[in-house]
Amino acid sequence: MRKLTILVLTFTFAAVSALGQAPTLRIVQPDGPDLPAELFYGNIKVKPLRLRPGTSTPITINDADFFASQHYIDFFARFPDQAGLDYWTNEIASCVSTPGCNVLARKVGVSAAFFVENEFQRTGYFVYKIFKGTLNRHPTFTEFKPDRRLLSASSSLDAGKAALAAAFVQRPEFAQKYVNATTQDTFVTAIIATVQQTAGITLARQPLLDAYAAGGRAAVITAMADDAAFSQAEYNRAFVAMQYWGYLTRDYDQAGYDFWLGIVNNPSLASYRSMVCAFITSREYQERFGSTIYYTDRDCSNINP
Repeated sequence: MRKLTILVLTFTFAAVSALGQAPTLRIVQPDGPDLPAELFYGNIKVKPLRLRPGTSTPITINDADFFASQHYIDFFARFPDQAGLDYWTNEIASCVSTPGCNVLARKVGVSAAFFVENEFQRTGYFVYKIFKGTLNRHPTFTEFKPDRRLLSASSSLDAGKAALAAAFVQRPEFAQKYVNATTQDTFVTAIIATVQQTAGITLARQPLLDAYAAGGRAAVITAMADDAAFSQAEYNRAFVAMQYWGYLTRDYDQAGYDFWLGIVNNPSLASYRSMVCAFITSREYQERFGSTIYYTDRDCSNINP
């Protein structure tokens, strides 16, 4: 967040190498050159102190503007636009100053909105669906990140999706799986079968045949990923996976994933709020940004409407 954050290194480190030399400070940009960097002192990840420009006031994940800004980075893979940042910041900040308003509940609503937003649905969710619909598996976090960065919610999004799909069908795992699907008919049949296996639905055949005629394999998997029925069938599974990728920046453990999928599949309309609250109040999430723990999962007992 270029306008908000100043980084101040305030750590000391006593360890030295076997040669008597102190470790070096390394700057790593795991999410791409246009997003915030991580700092390492040797192999130790350093948590920098963020200060308000011109002050000694720390910026924390408990601050409305930093909380909102970090969601743009984690879910949209970009810095926020000012209008959007102002809107989401105000959603939280206005609650802080309103007697009786539950700030954590408001944060949960803001946080969940970033998955629901059309920008993520057309970008990050598209990446998820081309993996799931063609390979019958989720991408790993390290697979998801670089593919997600290729898509920008702008006038060039369709071109970006087409380029990603064209590259995807050339990848070894995809090529091996569909090595015998060499014709329009056999390839479309194979894609329909994979979607049936992974999502339990049968895609309409003719739109995929038409896509193949217009643009070959890449056009077929783009049409598949954009299919409304497929998107609906995978929605909750993608929602749970993105909790791990977005908040915790890691792959999920299967037991945890299965637990939370059971929660969001519950008929209760508030079930997704319980999941989002659990992730943003987790120690693992809060410690990404500092050592202070502002919430625990006990605070989530009172966040549903």
